[in-house]
Amino acid sequence: MQNYLEETLLICFSFLIVHSVFLGWHKAQLQTKHSHRRQKVLVVANRLPTKPKRDADGNWTFERCSGGLVSCLAGIRAKFDMVWLGWPGADFNDVEKDIVANEAMKQGCYPVFLRQNLIDEYYNGFANNVLWPLFHYIMPPFDKGVNECSTGQWEAYRKANEIFTEAILSVYEDDDYVWIHDYHLMLVPKFLREAKPDCNIGWFLHTPFPSAEIYRTLPWRQEIIESLLHANLLGFHVYDYLRHFLSSCVQLTSLEISAHSVDATSIGGCIVTCATVPIGISPDEFLTGLQKPEVKQQIEQLHEQYAGRKVILGIDRLDYMKGIPHKLMSFGRFLENHPDWADKCVLVQLAVPSRRDVPEYQRLQRQVHELVGQISGKHSSIATGVPVIYMDSSMSPDDLSALYNVADVALITSLRDGMNLVSYEYIACQHGKTVPGVLILSEFAGAAQSLGAGSIRVNPWHLQDTAHAIYEALMMGSEEREALHDYAFKYVSEHTAQKWAETFLQCLQEACSDLMEVTSQVPPLLPYEEFLSDWSESVQRLIIIDLLECLAPARERMNLHSRGRPKFIRLPPGLWQCLKTIASSPGTSVIITSDRDRQTLAAVTEDLPVYLAPEGCCIMRRPGETEEWIHLVEDSDVEGREEWMDGVNAVFNYFAERTPGSYIEKQEYMYRWSWDNAQFDFGSAQAREVLIHLWAGPLVNSEAEVVVGDRAITVRPHACSRGACLEKLLSNELNGLQQVDFALCFAVVSHRDEDVFETVEVLRPAFFEESMASDFGYASAGDGDATASLATGLMSLCSSPRSSADGRAGSSVLQTPTGPAPEVQPGEEPPPYDWVPTAQREREEQQRQEKA
Repeated sequence: MQNYLEETLLICFSFLIVHSVFLGWHKAQLQTKHSHRRQKVLVVANRLPTKPKRDADGNWTFERCSGGLVSCLAGIRAKFDMVWLGWPGADFNDVEKDIVANEAMKQGCYPVFLRQNLIDEYYNGFANNVLWPLFHYIMPPFDKGVNECSTGQWEAYRKANEIFTEAILSVYEDDDYVWIHDYHLMLVPKFLREAKPDCNIGWFLHTPFPSAEIYRTLPWRQEIIESLLHANLLGFHVYDYLRHFLSSCVQLTSLEISAHSVDATSIGGCIVTCATVPIGISPDEFLTGLQKPEVKQQIEQLHEQYAGRKVILGIDRLDYMKGIPHKLMSFGRFLENHPDWADKCVLVQLAVPSRRDVPEYQRLQRQVHELVGQISGKHSSIATGVPVIYMDSSMSPDDLSALYNVADVALITSLRDGMNLVSYEYIACQHGKTVPGVLILSEFAGAAQSLGAGSIRVNPWHLQDTAHAIYEALMMGSEEREALHDYAFKYVSEHTAQKWAETFLQCLQEACSDLMEVTSQVPPLLPYEEFLSDWSESVQRLIIIDLLECLAPARERMNLHSRGRPKFIRLPPGLWQCLKTIASSPGTSVIITSDRDRQTLAAVTEDLPVYLAPEGCCIMRRPGETEEWIHLVEDSDVEGREEWMDGVNAVFNYFAERTPGSYIEKQEYMYRWSWDNAQFDFGSAQAREVLIHLWAGPLVNSEAEVVVGDRAITVRPHACSRGACLEKLLSNELNGLQQVDFALCFAVVSHRDEDVFETVEVLRPAFFEESMASDFGYASAGDGDATASLATGLMSLCSSPRSSADGRAGSSVLQTPTGPAPEVQPGEEPPPYDWVPTAQREREEQQRQEKA
């Protein structure tokens, strides 16, 4: 019978504690630093920086690519070992895979093999057909909606991310840094965190992140954004993209969000740092390239070819987000406004082909060709030729540098661009000229955030404004040109590609280090063995449990905007049965507290044989009774509350009408304004206004108490504090704990109600060695006397482990199991609590110092 009771209690309390922990906080493991090797950075991108080729004998070889991420990450090799992971660029059979992998690993690359059909669905399908347009503010057409055409592509995207995660795990070692790139791999952070909870994960987006209104149209918005919140660091080019991401988190989750971080521990993630780390180029490569004899010769030839004419340069990928039609129409408008410039300038437009097999790009190419023909046909002459030189081709780096140097104006009219490094390259190649060129830059390119003061910013949709900017750039004096160039070149030369990589990795190291400092203060879970031992040896037991966040979630996710009010609070059947078993045990008293009204608590608990203490413990009901509620607050203690209650009600009603998703709860002794269904950023701003109106209005000369809780503001008399009311309940019903030798308390309370944990100690101090002043922890007396043994679990489960490090921890003593850790059998999970007796050693050391 004793064994059966212990097994039942173990199941019951395990259910309670695990349920509470799941709803309240996430315990992270400490990381172990390895000093015997250099840390490794795993660079995870969709493609490897190599191109597979077959030689004359039919063997596969890999040619290393230059530029891009390769040059960006070259500067970090001195500090880190680096391994690239990505798709090798072709479909290989099973016999070739080992050969290809061995060849790739000779260059520090680890290939991720994907079948061609998966590439078509994952890369060409979901990544480039759904995510890329959406991230560039292009909504799907009505006749080809996302829901209709891309469900299979989403499954392929998920499958490809799982394959990438498996590849990472095959080369990952503890303490490595995993740097994931771009929108192709946004599910990897969650998959990797689930496999390696201590992994150091960074993710960087090389495109814009759309506004929340655009992003929320994606059917799989929740899965993607929650996956990203499993990374330690999220990097964006500019602050606008970061702000849009945080706004999407506000709209789609109920997480706590600050200006540069998101606390995602409640969904299994971590405290995520968000940073703006703008990418750059390597200007020295361009400056060195301009000194090559062949480049100098090319520059001279171009000067001779365009002698007497100003060169306006456009270099873009043939993509509908680069705004090439807008550029051509603006140039045509410029020539119409200033026809005398038709023989004095020439627009050289290089359009690098992209995705030629996609119908949208084919239509774009036809449109561009028609515009070029229209402008050339209208403004050409026999003497000077055509005003537009258009090329559907790519160009070598040397020829490109020469063209950059010769151009008098660079015209960039991107409709939406993550950064646009063409502007950086143009500025670098203009350095050293007597009269540098002028950069005309679209304000919708990310580079406008950094080079805006060194360029002429335009709205490419405003054709007349862009046409005027071309005229202004051509007519600009040398002094103003030099001033603009000096500003832009200083930024380009300081914010290089190498600095971008170093800054991101530094931010990642800091984010991981900060997370360890927070999670290292999270106490271990209750030691079950000692817990059950004290339970079985006790005679009179007291258990106090709060309803919300301990037995049931306080609210659902933020999807409530479209789905109405949250569902009625209900206890899971298994949890309800556990409570009934515990409350029915001889000598056991269970008290369930809540801030909610009496009707709600009674409906949730139904006929459980427990004490009910709703409305902040101001009233109570004994087990087995159904109607009689006993008031724990005397009328004399709350006299005068009518003076401020009407004013508080008026303030709350005013803001409830103006804050969608907020509501008022009126109880017998208090008023509460809750905004847990409102949008987080708007609700928090309104809450600040509510406090100002209360303190400056109805509460200016009153003795009422304002309690700021989790997305709620409560106004009540001083005598209605939870600690005071609970003390009356225990004194009246349990004789002040005189017979209680086991007490346990689970609760989520606001700052003003923290003394609820001290109530039991005050009533029976002889059973305690140490006082509890902590939000988050547990203590025990443990003097060895079986009749006086008291294992008191005092745990205030907060929404995240950050609360343990907010400076209110006081001097609490955390008890951990003593003695060596038990051996873990093969296949057995390790114990869910920390066996390292750190707090025990600290206590013994403190006792030795006191004796000395």
